[in-house]
Amino acid sequence: MSHGGPQLALLARLSEAMHWNEAVRKHETDPWSYMRRKLCETEGPLRAYKHEVFENAKTRLMADLGRPSLTPAELATHKEAFEALLTGGDYADLAFNLDGEPKSRREGAASVFRSAKAPILFDYEILPPERRSRAWEKRIEAIRPRLDLDRLTRIAERDEMTPAKKARLARRLRRNLGEYLSVTRGEGALRDEITPFMLARIEAAVAAALRLLNRWR
Repeated sequence: MSHGGPQLALLARLSEAMHWNEAVRKHETDPWSYMRRKLCETEGPLRAYKHEVFENAKTRLMADLGRPSLTPAELATHKEAFEALLTGGDYADLAFNLDGEPKSRREGAASVFRSAKAPILFDYEILPPERRSRAWEKRIEAIRPRLDLDRLTRIAERDEMTPAKKARLARRLRRNLGEYLSVTRGEGALRDEITPFMLARIEAAVAAALRLLNRWR
């Protein structure tokens, strides 16, 4: 996979969202809305990058399924990648086919891929809460403690949300999200490669942060 284009644009937007330095303050006055805007601006590059990751994952799987033999470990690696990319229903269909007879796996996988899509966080979040998948909500709930969102929400709900209070909360949220995203960093900078496993967690973290930012925008 190349290391340019949408993934670098995605990393750039994430990096910008994590900074509120002197250079930014020359042009921006509201750290809350700035962080929210930069996280929202991840939508375009995220969609393009996830499509690229999905297509590459499909190509690798179909190539491996064409081999005379595929080890259980290799099959498990493929399953892990698609679990992070597909909806729960599409992943269940794919996993069912991959657990079948070796001769039928390739045909079954191809059948699933004809309609399967790799949605991004904005596709899930645009839905009303009651229509969001349980698997997606579980990802969000798993991330919330890592960002200390329950405590930040309690502080936000307490008394009036003044500009100064929003600035303090934005600073804490930037710090918490930045620390969580640091698992994708190398030598202090975001790496040029994001695996499907990590991409799923980055998406959940951004979605969780945006829920807070959107509530008091």
